[in-house]
Amino acid sequence: MNRRLLVAGLGVLGLLVVAWAGLYLAAGSGIARGTTVRGVDIGGQSRSQAAATLTRALRDDAHRAIPVSAGGADAVVHPARSGLIFDVDATLATARARSWNPVHLLQAVAGGEEVQPAVTVDRTRLRAAVDRLADSMDRERVEGSVRFGRAGVVKPVLPVAGLALVRRDSVDALAEAYLRAPYLDDDTPVSLPATTTSPEVSRAEVQRVADEVAAPATASDLTLVVEGTSVSVTPAAIAAALTFAADGNGSLAPRLDGAALRTAIGAPLAAVETPATDASFRIRSGRPTVVPSRSGREVLPATLTAAVLPALSRTGAGRTVTVPLEVSEPEVTTEVAQGLGVVERVATYTTYYPSDFPPRLTNIHRAADLMDHTLVLPGKVFSLNRTVGERTEARGFAAGFIINNGQLEVDFGGGVSQLATTTFNAAYFAGLELVEHHAHSFYISRYPEGRDATIAWGFKDLRFRNDSPNGLFITTAYTNSSVTVTIYGTKRFRIESVKGPRYDVKPFEVVDDQRPAGTEKGDCVATEGVPGFRVVVTRNFFQRGQQVWTDKLRTKYAPENEVRCGQAAGAR
Repeated sequence: MNRRLLVAGLGVLGLLVVAWAGLYLAAGSGIARGTTVRGVDIGGQSRSQAAATLTRALRDDAHRAIPVSAGGADAVVHPARSGLIFDVDATLATARARSWNPVHLLQAVAGGEEVQPAVTVDRTRLRAAVDRLADSMDRERVEGSVRFGRAGVVKPVLPVAGLALVRRDSVDALAEAYLRAPYLDDDTPVSLPATTTSPEVSRAEVQRVADEVAAPATASDLTLVVEGTSVSVTPAAIAAALTFAADGNGSLAPRLDGAALRTAIGAPLAAVETPATDASFRIRSGRPTVVPSRSGREVLPATLTAAVLPALSRTGAGRTVTVPLEVSEPEVTTEVAQGLGVVERVATYTTYYPSDFPPRLTNIHRAADLMDHTLVLPGKVFSLNRTVGERTEARGFAAGFIINNGQLEVDFGGGVSQLATTTFNAAYFAGLELVEHHAHSFYISRYPEGRDATIAWGFKDLRFRNDSPNGLFITTAYTNSSVTVTIYGTKRFRIESVKGPRYDVKPFEVVDDQRPAGTEKGDCVATEGVPGFRVVVTRNFFQRGQQVWTDKLRTKYAPENEVRCGQAAGAR
């Protein structure tokens, strides 16, 4: 009996061994049958064969740009540039393979597993890619509003929601989405996390205000009646002063700037007003005395706003409003001027120039007149460009010599740098803070080395700050050969200026210009050569006989070429 049981057991065991071996053979070598990665069958392949299969079959998917979106903004991310790499070896390490382990063996025979692609992420590069995305996708919120173009043309400003990518979460979202559906299947963008800020004013409200408020406001002239005089206000003048802003309740409220409207109206309104006059100073026996301020009778901005704003929605006779003249007060009253400490001469400086070029004299004298009697309050910055204004023929300036690209040319305002140099030196010796100045490109012998200044409308200015607790009063005087700038206030320092030696000296070149000499712009201007060099000027500040401060000016002059007019190149 026992022998029979033993034989039967051995038979069963033999069958199990045969079945086990059959399963092992059925499983095949390498990857389990039916295993796929992104639909690519690698079942039954060795790991090296499967690696080659996946590398070839998924190459396009691995390098395909990832479409992304956030808050209505769209972009793409290129995996190879962003640190996203398809890791074939790590992918195969998770796939089932043949083994003598019965459980693994049954799994290998069953097969049919879909293995997800493994990804290696270089997070530094991916963060940099997200930063680039944010630079292109982030946007500031634009509040809905209404503006005006030329001649009062209404221009709605449609609202735009603000957008800011959540960068850390976007890095995680891209790492998770790489080589996954749905973007690989149907181009569905990967949604990146972002915060949005919604405008207060809707598109509908913008269009309503444009149609019902802004358009009627600038549809026709409006008439002001001031002291019996009618003054027309054009749509362009209204548009220059009318703005719209969100009121906190989802609507756009009109705002009318009375001061801007007065400016836009211009001369017609000024003809019926008597402006207030600021206090000033008069120089008597070398000392300043206060010239009292005067009240005026003007259309005040607040009154103008209150009268005009309700009339903007009217038509016909309703667009005529009466505005009274009211007492206006000066900005600088007599009492303010008396307390400014303008009691003595602080500094004065004179420069000299040849008197044989009338246009240059015209420009120096005109600029000096415009600058004369300038008051600079404590803490304020004086600007020569702002004070003198643009140099044009209409403003009384003539064509004179200027320096352009290292050569002399003729243009309007030539010569005003003479006044700039004089003003600079007056401020220098007054011990004031020098905010901006530009030396001439090459040295001009009538100016002190390292202490000259040039200006050009729009990009070069002379500016200094009144860093004293007192006011500054600036006067000018001129002859046909000199200009003087004097600054009055309360003297704080005695200034000593020490010029160092020239260094880094550069020789000049000779340039032959075939154009004839003349005075019209574009004609040749002959010049003598001047070497270039560097120089350091030290300004020492003294109070009560003790040096309390020092500063340095470092100036570089380029060589001034010797220009010969009417000669061919190489002629001597």
